[in-house]
Amino acid sequence: MTASPRKKTTQNFVYEALRKSILTLNLLPGTAISENEISQRFEVSRTPVREAFIQLAKESLLKIIPQKETLVSYIDLQRVEQEHFLRRSLETSVLGDFLKVASQESYLKLQQCLDFQNSLLDSKDFIQFIYYDDLFHKTIFEAAGQSLSWEVAENFSGHYYRVRLLTIWLKGIAKDIVIQHSNILNALKQKNLVEVKNLLEQHLHKLDSEKNLLLAQFPEYFEQATKKSKFDVDFGGLQL
Repeated sequence: MTASPRKKTTQNFVYEALRKSILTLNLLPGTAISENEISQRFEVSRTPVREAFIQLAKESLLKIIPQKETLVSYIDLQRVEQEHFLRRSLETSVLGDFLKVASQESYLKLQQCLDFQNSLLDSKDFIQFIYYDDLFHKTIFEAAGQSLSWEVAENFSGHYYRVRLLTIWLKGIAKDIVIQHSNILNALKQKNLVEVKNLLEQHLHKLDSEKNLLLAQFPEYFEQATKKSKFDVDFGGLQL
């Protein structure tokens, strides 16, 4: 039996609201939330809240501990690496198609994203800054006819998104992103696929050099390596 329109709409509303709060760090990593608390806050029943929790847990944005608690997940750098790999692989693959079919309207939209990002540098509105950052890249996917690929990358990039947000909080990094986008756009206009791929690789690899800085400044937001259990013993390959 399919969900009723009302039920589906309510679940989506709760899911999207919670996901946005998690991604923008309004709900910080490690924050405990409950079905009762959220259902009261949004004035809905617990069923759509439970379903939203399950969906967010599948995206590794919530950690549900049965019969105990539900926590906003800490940022997992191994997960960040996988989400980053997915994003980089998909975007690199669509560049050729973009150059074949992109219209002047697509280039204009990219320039508008770049202009909006530049205008936001002084305001420090980093949530909007990332919105136009994503819109810049989304435009490339959509113009290439690969909207589904963008949707996949976006739906599985929660840990990567939070790291990006923390990264642009650091002084000067937002300005660097604008410069990188400008260089990518210029290479796209010149139809230089090799140069675009090189610039994109540099742009998306930028996080590698900033991980230690993020861990030093925001250690409470990251998943810490768990201590080895006393039962975690090498039994010489025996299957227990």
